[in-house]
Formats: sequence, structure tokens, C-alpha cells
Amino acid sequence: MQRILIVNHGAELGGAEHGLLDIARHFGPSRCHVVLFADGPLRARLADIGIGTTLLAAPRGMLRVRREDGWRALTAIPAVLVMVARLAWAARGYDVLYANSQKAALVAMLAGLPTGRPVIWHLRDILSSAHFSGLQRRAVVWLANRAARRVIAISEATQQAFVACGGDPRRVVLVPNGIDAIRFADLDALDTGKLRGGMAPAGAPVVGLFGRIAPWKGQHVLISALPDLPDVHAVIVGDALFGEVAYRQALRALAERLGVAGRIHWLGHRGDIPALMRMVDLVVHTSVAPEPFGRVIVEALLAGRPVLASDQGGPREVLGEKSPWLVAPENPPALAGAIRGLLATPPADMANMVRAARVRAQQFGVPQMMRRIERVVAEAT
Repeated sequence: MQRILIVNHGAELGGAEHGLLDIARHFGPSRCHVVLFADGPLRARLADIGIGTTLLAAPRGMLRVRREDGWRALTAIPAVLVMVARLAWAARGYDVLYANSQKAALVAMLAGLPTGRPVIWHLRDILSSAHFSGLQRRAVVWLANRAARRVIAISEATQQAFVACGGDPRRVVLVPNGIDAIRFADLDALDTGKLRGGMAPAGAPVVGLFGRIAPWKGQHVLISALPDLPDVHAVIVGDALFGEVAYRQALRALAERLGVAGRIHWLGHRGDIPALMRMVDLVVHTSVAPEPFGRVIVEALLAGRPVLASDQGGPREVLGEKSPWLVAPENPPALAGAIRGLLATPPADMANMVRAARVRAQQFGVPQMMRRIERVVAEAT
């Protein structure tokens, strides 16, 4: 059995970190250990499932590099080299380095070269100009072509973007994200009225937007659509995980300026996502840049709720390219019209649509994902 050292640069609980938890839970403490470059809630969650962690605190110069940084990112080279040496030492006794984020991949691939250990990069981003600077894309793809034994892409959109950047197509393997459906199994008996109490008047429709608060996630699109939806209340679940506090403040200011602040309910980070999804009438996904996959979309479908999603990237694969639930991105009037249309759908028709979508979502399960990842690990080693 291969011993796997999973490497992640952050410890906040974003989508990539939830995916890491599923992978670590499957491998178990006898097969895997996790290295983190920063401390945070993820470390405690790993401890809860018995997975050991090592904190290799990265210098600030490395963690401060942002996706859009071009030549300024080169100032982080000394910090990266420090982390490469630390990770190479920590990797003793492990058979494979498994990088779960782009910064982790950069360090892991450089550490794998002198040690001879195979590196697997779980690519959870779309390598495009909408997400990363040209320098960062070229550097990480050049290195992956030489130092990554396998690159796991979470969607066709992610895979195609990697190859379009010059990535070796022979190294990349498609493994869609897996979502734990058990968390959504008992929602039919849930009393959603208690959750909705105090949020909206009786009978008022409620839409939900779930995910970290960040400009590219597009919470401003929903807020901008609300003036055209005078009876609709919105629940925004999530927080500014990676320093986008200014954007969160701008969202609240936008809501006040548009006169919709009283219909927006900011719930922050929550641990009862399945129940909250079941509580709302529909879920919206408003990313303004292509979403690599769209975990929230699958989760909402498993919760038995319709989803209106930006028509680009991973959501097309999750919902299907011809889905009527795809909406033009960054277009508040289009979103408002789609919300009105869904809310006006006869209940029987909506139930049939949700039932079919729920069946489609069940193909994105953790067991299916882990069977494919096990094959990738076996091939890489």
C-alpha cells in the first residue's frame, strides 16, 4: 500500500479543502498524512477524522502571492525554495506527494525532482487569464510537464484549459469531484419552516447563494438582480475566506444603494449547508469567471432544489449543456428573469425536473471519485 503525503497550502475550508477531507478520509491514517503551509480550521477537521498533520508554516512572501500577480510573483522564489527543502525532508518515508492546490503543487513538484518521489497534482482550477496571470500559468504548466507524474483534472473544462496552456495531455486524467450524498439523505423530513422563520414573510420566495465571498464568485450579480424581484428574499451563505473583506463590504454597500438590504440575509460560514439548501426555494450560482467544477451545484441538486448556474465551465458538465437552468454569466436581468421563470413553474413540473437532476447529480459520488484516484495513485507509483 502506497504511503501518501497530501500537501495543501491553505487551511481554510473552501471547496478544495472539502475535497481533501474526502480523499484523506478514504485513505485513512495508515496510508496518508497531510502537510499544511498555514494553520486553520482544516487542521482541526483532519484531526476529527484521525488524520495526522504537519504544519510547515510558509513565509509570508509566498502566501501573499495572488493569482493575478505577474512578475511580482518572482519575489516569492526565495520563500518557495525554503518550502521545497522543508517538504523534501518531510517526505521521507512516503511513496508519493499528492498536491491539492496550485501553490502546493509548485513546491511538491520541485521537492519531487531531487528526491525522485512521484508527484500527483490534483488540479482544481481553470488555468485561464480569468483566474491566473500568464506568468503563473506558464511556470506551473512547464514544471508539471517535467515533474508531475499525473495531473488530476476535476472537469473537462479544467482539463482543456491545462492542455491549452501547453500541458502534456498524456499526463492529465479526468476525475470529477465526488460529493458525499449521505449528508443529503434525510432532508425530506426536515422542518424548513423553523429555519426560514424570521428571514422572510410567510409565502415569500427565498433564493440561496452558497460559497466563499469573492469577486469572481459574483455575489454582486444576485444583489443587482433583486430590484427586479421585489418579493424575493436572498440568503447568502459563506464568508470572505482569503482576504476579500473589501469585496464583502462593497456588497453590503451595493445592497444599501439598491434598496434591497432588508431582503438579504447574511449567514456567514455555516455547518448545516444541506438543511439550508433544502430551506430555500432555489439555489443560484453566479460565478463571473468559469467555475472549475461547481460542488455547490451538485450539493443543491442532492438536496432536492433547482439550481440556476452561470453558463460556462464546470456547471455545463454538471447540469448538461442543454439544461434550461444555465444562465448567461454576469447578467443580472437574465438572472432575474430566470428566477421568475423557475418560481412560476407548476409544482408537478418542477418536481419532475428536480427528480431528474437529482439522479444526474448522483453520478458525482465520493466512491466513484476514489476508485479513479486509487487507479491514478497506482499508475503513478
